[in-house]
Amino acid sequence: MIRDISRTVVDRYLRVVRFPVDAVLKRSPSERAEAASLKVDRADAAARDVAATALGDDKLKADVERRRAATEERERAARLRQVAEEHSTRAEADASEAREKAASIRKEATKTAERGKQQAKQSEKRTKEAAAEKAAQRKAEAAKKASQAKASSESRTKREKLRQLEAEEAAVAKKEEALNAADETKRLQKQAARVKEERKAVR
Repeated sequence: MIRDISRTVVDRYLRVVRFPVDAVLKRSPSERAEAASLKVDRADAAARDVAATALGDDKLKADVERRRAATEERERAARLRQVAEEHSTRAEADASEAREKAASIRKEATKTAERGKQQAKQSEKRTKEAAAEKAAQRKAEAAKKASQAKASSESRTKREKLRQLEAEEAAVAKKEEALNAADETKRLQKQAARVKEERKAVR
């Protein structure tokens, strides 16, 4: 009976002592508050252990062991939460870095593709300009050859026409010469006939 009373007194005393501390920690929950709460729990268990030893109270001793086990479990859970949060933070940082790298790669790929398009357009433009220039050169050469061929043809035509005219002129000259010779022959014949007539008249 006395031990039950002593145990109750110890429990109530410790509850009263830690009440303001628990009240403050509950109003500002955080990792630091949780760590402080665990320290308070360990101090509470230590105080109960001292009282249990002094009173020789096995029930209080067993309660101390339960409280210590519960505190250790809370500490282990807190450590696991901290590790999980660190892993989550690192994972988020890695994911953020991966997203940034992916965005950078996409941006660079877009720039590369745009440069490729521009280079392709410029190459196509240069190819078309070169083809147009060659076509213009071929056209100019064809026109020059056609002009030369035309000039050569006209020259040959003129030479042929000149030879034809010269041939016709020579033919006309020959005809005129023949006609002149025929006229001279007729004149001489007439003159010879007149002389002959005159001779006859003299006889």
